[in-house]
Amino acid sequence: AASASSDGNDVDVANRLFREGADAARTAAEDVVNRLAKERFTADGGDAMIKLSKKEAAFIDRMIRSARWRKLLIDLSATNKDSKLFMYCLQSISNLGFHRDIANRIDQSDYFGVFRSMLQSELAIAGRVAVDGYAGGVVVDSIDTAVGPMGSIVADLRRTCTSTSYTYLYAMEVLGELLSKSKEALSLLAKEEEGGDGKSSNHHYPESLRRAIRKWERLREELEDEMLKPTKTGTTFQRKRRIDVCLTMSDLFQRKRRRPDPREEGASSRNGTCSANASHGDLADTLDSALSQLLTRNSLGNQIDKEIAENMLKYAYGGSTDRIGDLLTKHPTAITALLRNLFGSKRVRQLETRLKCARLVALAVAASERMARSSVDDPAEVEESDEDVLSQVILKASQSCEQLENHVSFTVLDSVEDAEGSSSVGRQLSAMCIRHSVVAHGVLIWAKELAGGSDFVTTASYPTISPCILSLARLICRYHPLTRHSVLEVSLIFMGHSNREISHRKMQSIKEQCLRLMLWLTTQGLSLAVLSAVQNKLEKGGSSEMDSANLRYFLSGILEIVQPPYSLALARALGTLMMKRPCVDALQSKHFEASKQGLIAKLVNQFEATGDFQKAGEEDKSLISMLTSTYCSPKKNQSSLCH
Repeated sequence: AASASSDGNDVDVANRLFREGADAARTAAEDVVNRLAKERFTADGGDAMIKLSKKEAAFIDRMIRSARWRKLLIDLSATNKDSKLFMYCLQSISNLGFHRDIANRIDQSDYFGVFRSMLQSELAIAGRVAVDGYAGGVVVDSIDTAVGPMGSIVADLRRTCTSTSYTYLYAMEVLGELLSKSKEALSLLAKEEEGGDGKSSNHHYPESLRRAIRKWERLREELEDEMLKPTKTGTTFQRKRRIDVCLTMSDLFQRKRRRPDPREEGASSRNGTCSANASHGDLADTLDSALSQLLTRNSLGNQIDKEIAENMLKYAYGGSTDRIGDLLTKHPTAITALLRNLFGSKRVRQLETRLKCARLVALAVAASERMARSSVDDPAEVEESDEDVLSQVILKASQSCEQLENHVSFTVLDSVEDAEGSSSVGRQLSAMCIRHSVVAHGVLIWAKELAGGSDFVTTASYPTISPCILSLARLICRYHPLTRHSVLEVSLIFMGHSNREISHRKMQSIKEQCLRLMLWLTTQGLSLAVLSAVQNKLEKGGSSEMDSANLRYFLSGILEIVQPPYSLALARALGTLMMKRPCVDALQSKHFEASKQGLIAKLVNQFEATGDFQKAGEEDKSLISMLTSTYCSPKKNQSSLCH
């Protein structure tokens, strides 16, 4: 029996080695063919292929349907835009529905038909996919979850839709029409439920539509933010051109040029039939113009000035301040710009201007609370903030961050009550971060810009203040879930720090604190993002940012955290990371804890038992096979048993 078991193990090992060798040979052959194709392709040769008969050109259709060769065709189409062959290939790939492959690799602005089909497909996926980038029944194999909510769908659309003016115009118009029709459908469904018996068979449809609407609205904000994002590339004229295109298409510019509908209520006010209404309209125009100026200055890397802030607040002189907050919430980039002027490294120094910025942010918070109350059954569930009190809190928090830059360390306290009456800046800031999410976002802006500065790691206070900042970041993400991606960014910035003048033990202690924060984030819904971020660190930074000791520390924590059942997405992300050479070396090192060696083989075996494994493609099955041969061979098992 022992002999038969040994023979069976030998056969399994031989089969795994054969598959691994076959995959390596296939990859090497593809690399050679890809390189030769990119070097030797000519437009005349491509045009000659177009003239082949359908039978002779059948290999092109087979390449289009192959995931491996499809990538080559897409890459070649990007470098040979005038080729009739690749125009046909790209259109065929689009018609077959492989829009994710196209969006991941190239910019389709030169192929409007392909761009239109891709946009339609991506918006449909965005409406159905979960915020972590995965959902059942949605083809999202190529979504990278390390780039924020909804993964690389948002990142790819930000890149492709803002590549030219006309793609941005078309995308914004499509999103506007889509949102308009969807809200009309939602309104009709609500009326049907009110008029019926409330027992509709599609009771889940309104909620799913509401979620899709929220994601499409966020996507529209993301596209505007991309157009207005400060960039270091291009000339000043080119940057201003992008800003002008974005603002000209927005309601800030179009509202006062839009012809009013005389049938609408209040149309006479917009026509300015009385002086009071005309004066109110002038204040609205002043507000729109001031907000446009704020967005323009922020995009060009300039601070807000006192005049812009005053013009934005002038609308309050004519009555309610609601429109100021509503307009800011429609343009989140403006709120971020105001927070940067309060908390960023290039913050405004004049106290009067800072107070005005704080009040504008407080008005935006009040507007968001009003919208939240209108969308819940019990409005009392949403706390109502006092604008004057909140503006003073925001100003005090920004001043506290400025004071902490001159401190060696500060205290972070997970208690609001204990901070009352305390003179400690750190305790007061901790309490403000717990109570107010807007303060938490501002503090994270301060932390990212401070830690990302070129001189921060060389300052004398770096070894003592860094653990305090990381503790404050952890406190923030405990109370405000939507800040967790920003907290991950902060931890990754600290992971990239290096200073030979600081002892190795101290630097290792700071990086281990970063890794503990990242491990905690994996338990709070960011496991895929954290694993992808670590993989990117290994591919780009190498051992300089994450050495073998850090990897062992991180992977040891992961083995303790993850528990079955595993999704295919998690198995793919963690399996890909474990197959990276630095991870293989770390896990098979004699320094890795002996008690964890058995957990590795158990984890890999459980990957294959995941419920979604039957739906896995060839690449996923090949990954599991390589994991098994690397970590579950008889030799490895015997060594772990010996320990």
